[in-house]
Order: sequence, then C-alpha cells, then structure tokens
Amino acid sequence: MRYLLVPLLLALCAPLPARTLVASVEPLAMVLRDLYGDSAEVVTLLETNQNPHNPMLSPRQMLTLRRADLLVWLGEAAEPAVASLAAKRDGDSLALLSLPGVTRREGGHRHDGEHDHGHHHEAGELDPHLWLDPRNMALLAKALGDRDQLPEGQPAAFLADLERTETALRERLAPVADTPWLTFHHPWGYFQQRLELRAPVIVSEQLGAGPSSRRFVALAQQLENEQVRCAILEPEAQADLVARLCPDCRRVALDPLGRDVPARGQGDDYSHWLSEQVAATFATCLAR
Repeated sequence: MRYLLVPLLLALCAPLPARTLVASVEPLAMVLRDLYGDSAEVVTLLETNQNPHNPMLSPRQMLTLRRADLLVWLGEAAEPAVASLAAKRDGDSLALLSLPGVTRREGGHRHDGEHDHGHHHEAGELDPHLWLDPRNMALLAKALGDRDQLPEGQPAAFLADLERTETALRERLAPVADTPWLTFHHPWGYFQQRLELRAPVIVSEQLGAGPSSRRFVALAQQLENEQVRCAILEPEAQADLVARLCPDCRRVALDPLGRDVPARGQGDDYSHWLSEQVAATFATCLAR
C-alpha cells in the first residue's frame, strides 16, 4: 500500500503547472513578465519576423491564443487581426483600449496609395502604439491587479518603478526636448508627447510608400531650414530614402515593438526597455 502512496504524495506536493499568458506584442509581454514573474509563462503572440501592421497568424499561433489562460492585447481598433480570434476565446481576455483613462492619440498610418497630401493623418484614426506611453502601462498593471491574483508586492512594485523611470527619463531628455528630428511614419507619438519632446518631421504616414517628388523637395528644404540632424529609423522605414533626404542626419535604428531587444524574455523588463532602449536611442540621436 505504501508503494501506492508515494506517487500520490509526490503528485500532491508537485507545483501546479504555470498559467499561460499571451500578450499580443512584446512590450505588453514585458509588463506581464514584470508583474507575474515565475508564476506564469508569458508568450508573445507576434513573432519577430511578422509584419505587426498586417500579421498572418499561423495555426500554431492561433492555437496558442485560443488555449491561453489570459490574453492581453491592445483592442480591436489597434489590432483588428487579433479581434476576431479574441472574440472566439473561452478564456479570459483584457484589451488595453477597454480601460477607462487610457491615453489615445490620432495618427495611425495609412496603407493605401499615396496622394500629395498623404502625409496628413486620417481624422479619428487611432495610433496603435499605445504601449509607448508609460501611463497606459500603469493602467494595465492596475487593471490586472484588480482582476487577478498577482505575486506578493505587485502591482505596487511595478508602478513605483515605472513612476521613477518616467521621472528619470523626463530629466534625461529635457536638455534635448526642443531638438528637431526626423522619423519615417512616426510610431513614437505617445512617447514624444508624454516626455514633451518636439514634434518630428514626418516623411510619410503610409507604410511601404515614400513621398511624392514634390513632397520630397519640400521635406528636404524643411530639414535644411530646421537644421534637422537626427533620424530615428523604425524597421519599416526606407533607410536609403532617408539617407538621400537628410544626408547630414545621424541615423539610428529603433524598433517601437521591442523586437530588437537581445535575450528576449531573459530579464529585460518594460521600464528597462523604455529607458535603456527607447530613451537612450533618442538621447544619443538628439544630442548635438
């Protein structure tokens, strides 16, 4: 009889399997790893080689999303490709855009053919890069704390660290806040506005399309007049075009989705990424 009890006791003493949490994009996954630590397995839905603006999810990704204990995503207006799958889930889901007080800004990018005035945003079009405002991530952390059992000390520890980080970044970037800069389709609006940086010169609001010849000439003149010497290049930017447009610019690469973070999931947290990747790149590029 005692031989039968040993496996039973071992089974009862074994730790429960970790919950699986799926985040639609890597910065949301960073927040979940901060909050849950080793108490849950965090999976990023979007893979590094996938186009974030029109992802074609594989059957494996769709299965992972459907089976997750919790899905954390941006919301239908920001991620229409995820919306239909989220609606079919039996498990719990939390959309950032569903939270009261979330900062939203107009300025999404277009995907259609360019027109002479194509550099203007469509009225009411949502900029989907909500995670680049640290206060949106604070709201997410509070919402998870209200509806889920987080490890001891959370979300208080995360929120305190995030508040310290925002204060430090504001002080760090204040000396270069009025420096002119260039971006291709401007995914940085939430970060720029929260840290009170100067609005950039934008090449095009349309992914995959450059400016018309007339706009190229006008942009080149504007860059010269404003003495722009910094270009932040997101992965979708047309780097060769930017080099021709602003040959004197310091051109630095930065991924707003955090896909360029080394050792993904191995200790990098949201505040660290915002400080040591995003803000550090801006500080380097904007420095005269």
